[in-house]
Amino acid sequence: MRRFLADLRRDDVEDALRVALAIGLPLLALDAVGRLDLAVYAAFGGLAMLYGHGESAKQRLETQIVAGVGLVTTIAVAMAYAAAQAPLPVLGALLAVTVIAAATLGAAMRWVPRGEMFFVLVLLIIASIPTSWDRLPIGIATGAGGAAFSVLLAWLSSVGNDKRGEGPACDGWRHRLAAGYAKLDHRQHLVLMVVATLGVLTAWGLAIVLGIGHPFWAAVTVAALMPALAATDIWRRTLHLMLGTLGGVGVATFLFSFDPGHLALIAIIIVCQAAAEIAVARNYGVALLFFSPLAIGMSNLSRGAPWPPVLLDRLAEAALGTAIAFLTILVGRRILKVT
Repeated sequence: MRRFLADLRRDDVEDALRVALAIGLPLLALDAVGRLDLAVYAAFGGLAMLYGHGESAKQRLETQIVAGVGLVTTIAVAMAYAAAQAPLPVLGALLAVTVIAAATLGAAMRWVPRGEMFFVLVLLIIASIPTSWDRLPIGIATGAGGAAFSVLLAWLSSVGNDKRGEGPACDGWRHRLAAGYAKLDHRQHLVLMVVATLGVLTAWGLAIVLGIGHPFWAAVTVAALMPALAATDIWRRTLHLMLGTLGGVGVATFLFSFDPGHLALIAIIIVCQAAAEIAVARNYGVALLFFSPLAIGMSNLSRGAPWPPVLLDRLAEAALGTAIAFLTILVGRRILKVT
């Protein structure tokens, strides 16, 4: 931890403050006008600010536009599912498509944080919130507003000199996406997509069968651990990610056991998102210590459900998801060696 803090730079602090503003101001504004019921949409749209760490300012702007569009699209799809009151297998199909699309998009764009964690989180949480068709426009608009505000702050940071240097030339997101996809090892990517999809669906399905509350965290846990699957130092990465995930749930249990009010909850979300921004490019396992309470806090922001059962569910799902992720990685590596 001492070494981690010693590597802290001014740019990191500025990025963390920008992330805190991106998520904090929309939530505080919604609280001020008495529309905290819309906070989850704004918060999830604002997750775009987390993407593109370490890129030049102009490239990060491009990354956040693509991530923002993807997150808002996921919000729209999830709200439409909830409004239609579609059967559970439909959500399973949407979950599979989300994992495949997010994995491909992230691999082609090569953005940080890698993986499908936040897209899976957004889909399953928004899909579990009862809604109606006439509520769709305001929910989607709020999510788009959160993403747009994040992009606006990224654009403001790109004005003037880029402290990280210009980096690779920005030829547009289409060129970047096409070039990144062309450079992929397509056989390996296909294996990674199939294994990740099966792992996420298995964890989600088992959580449903076992009757664990709102069974999203088991799937999110698997998605959070999937970036280790393609790593050369896979077992060290896997250990770090597992400890980070379980430790993050432990941090969330401690923070939320005090039953924070809505303003305190918003403050926790802001601090966790800023801390995750600093940690994500250095050590993804450390970042998960903050991602987990951030995601759990966001999931209960509009619900206001009692914390003890929520936290017990998250602990049980984290254990289940970690076990499934370990088996998924083990099987996936064996398949990769064969192919």
